[in-house]
Amino acid sequence: MEPINIPRELLWDYEQPPDDPLWRLQRIADFFPMFGRDRETVMALWKNIERLRVDHPTKILIEEYKKAWEERNEKNKG
Repeated sequence: MEPINIPRELLWDYEQPPDDPLWRLQRIADFFPMFGRDRETVMALWKNIERLRVDHPTKILIEEYKKAWEERNEKNKG
């Protein structure tokens, strides 16, 4: 898994974030879509969605962001 960058605003209780990529994704998912809307993070969230504690509305929102990034990628190819 690619390194997951985590915004400083989400580290109020840590000097440095844990190295665990799932911890980082979970922290971002807890505050999605306020944070983590960039393509790489959205795709990482989607790939790991079943391993994260995410409510149904947030899953749908992550899926919509994923689709939007894929559509944007397709438009840029053509």
